[in-house]
Amino acid sequence: MDIALDPNYSNNGWVYFAFSYTNGDTAKEASGMTKIVRGKIVDHQWTNEQTLFEVPDSLNVTGGNRWGCRLLFDKEGYLYFSIGDMARAMDSQDRAKPSGKVFRINTDGSIPKDNPYVEKKGALPAIFTIGNRNVQGIALHPVTGEIWATEHGPMGGDELNILKKGANYGWPLVTYGVDYSGDIVSKETRRTGMEQPIVQWTPSIAVCPAEFVTGNLFSKWKNNLLVGALAFEEIRRLVIENNKVTKQEIILKGVGRVRDLKIGADGALYVLLNNPDMVLRISPEKKI
Repeated sequence: MDIALDPNYSNNGWVYFAFSYTNGDTAKEASGMTKIVRGKIVDHQWTNEQTLFEVPDSLNVTGGNRWGCRLLFDKEGYLYFSIGDMARAMDSQDRAKPSGKVFRINTDGSIPKDNPYVEKKGALPAIFTIGNRNVQGIALHPVTGEIWATEHGPMGGDELNILKKGANYGWPLVTYGVDYSGDIVSKETRRTGMEQPIVQWTPSIAVCPAEFVTGNLFSKWKNNLLVGALAFEEIRRLVIENNKVTKQEIILKGVGRVRDLKIGADGALYVLLNNPDMVLRISPEKKI
């Protein structure tokens, strides 16, 4: 579901990726969860695979969906990753279960000593935040180092959040959306002790990837946040001032479902689409 290179990749060659795995042969019997591994590519072959995060079979989910997952390294070299709520909404509030969380680990899979629940009995020590329905985009602010995340709501209530250590983002106790059936998930949109989104989108745009603009090719957009949408098939440019979104501009629409965004080493914007499956390279006619 996502892939990332070690911050020191040029010296150690580690490649990290996340995928959904199951322990059964058929969809009806299989129980599964999101798994994080790393390995190296030697002579075009995947080698040296190491499992960094995997829960016991007792915590796997049968028939789940909304698996996550996005990977991100922060400036200190910690690895963050998300797991969706697996269609088990209240598990997002249960610190003993992996669903509906963002996690933080060291590059070798060990647990940072200052993780918020590392000494809480019964809690998974890798947890960084809880109450996250399904984080589909995660990006590091190039100036502040804050971690910004996009999150699928149900029908309505897609969110943009800043991830804070130990914070609770409310799902499903607070939400701006309703269930796909039209049923009320919660009558509350805010609650003391739970984070409010920086922005929420209703109706849902099916927000997915997030990427800050860096480099000099799009100089007038520097440090703006780009987010992609699946259902709305668009890329939005968000202008951020003092951790508030002051402007949104649609810069691409109707080409396909936007699954991932990356600013390349050449400064151009690379866009991964599905339906149709293709990669776009976007650059200005002239430097802006």
